[in-house]
Amino acid sequence: MKHDVPRTTQPADLLPGCHVMGLTPFTRDGDLDEGALREHARRMADENMGFWPASPATGEGAQMSDAEILRALEIVVEETAGRVPVIASGLEFPTAALNIAFMKEARRRGADAVQLYPPTLGHSFAPSPQMLERFYDEVLSSVDVPVVLSSNLMTGFEVPAFVLELPVAEHPHVTGVFKNHSDQQNIADFVTRFAPRTTVLTMLQKLVFAAPAGATGALDNLQNVAPRLSRSLYDALLGGDLAAAGDHYRVMTALWSELGRFTAKYSAPRVVVYKAMLRIMGLPGGHPRKPYVDLGDDALKALTGIIDAVGLYEAEGLA
Repeated sequence: MKHDVPRTTQPADLLPGCHVMGLTPFTRDGDLDEGALREHARRMADENMGFWPASPATGEGAQMSDAEILRALEIVVEETAGRVPVIASGLEFPTAALNIAFMKEARRRGADAVQLYPPTLGHSFAPSPQMLERFYDEVLSSVDVPVVLSSNLMTGFEVPAFVLELPVAEHPHVTGVFKNHSDQQNIADFVTRFAPRTTVLTMLQKLVFAAPAGATGALDNLQNVAPRLSRSLYDALLGGDLAAAGDHYRVMTALWSELGRFTAKYSAPRVVVYKAMLRIMGLPGGHPRKPYVDLGDDALKALTGIIDAVGLYEAEGLA
């Protein structure tokens, strides 16, 4: 069923801004919690946060069926009602044909754009530049959906910048590129190269250094639990208010650091931690889906202490 939801954004306006790799709430029994997803999507939209539902990692898309992913997309499109961009994330499909089919169906369900991952072929295999070039040409020549290309080292390999230059130049519906890498200089070089040509997004914590080079989009996962703080940091950075950016960055850094130590101590994936944080704060987040497991009582107590210590209730207007 086509969802003809009137959009307030145009393709060129989709990506400059702050975006969240949105959580997918599940019930304790592992069913999609549609009510909680609607509430979570509304909260993100209230903070002017672009929503990328059912991403492979933070959105637990890897544990979901195609039908569930598309249903989650439909719900977010319906609930945000054109207030913010909704970008569909595929499952890092290994073939052009699978990506093309998903992109067309996501567009039919109301997505403003689709994030296109490079083909991931498993067992630490990195596609050659020639394979990537043919893949992008086949996919992008077959769809007219606005597309965000992705070079994220978390997939296990980096897409060379020179490979992405041709699709950015030749396909007008490529509306931006997302870049994540462990080396900040790598990101800065990439942003400098692509920002004059298209919108560049990177992780929020790296935008502090990437914004001066021309990055205008932030895509991250911490926004699920701290959307107001994240948006405030983004606005201050892009607005040139360094004093305000410093204030927000100090709180954000404290939160990142505490959660980093917490996840290491309890061997807890971030999606499990974020969902527990939302439940502690009385917000919709639901439970993780197997094989993830919820945190135990000791971990929940420690997590409550972190929320209080960094002042997250105050930062999010929940005090």
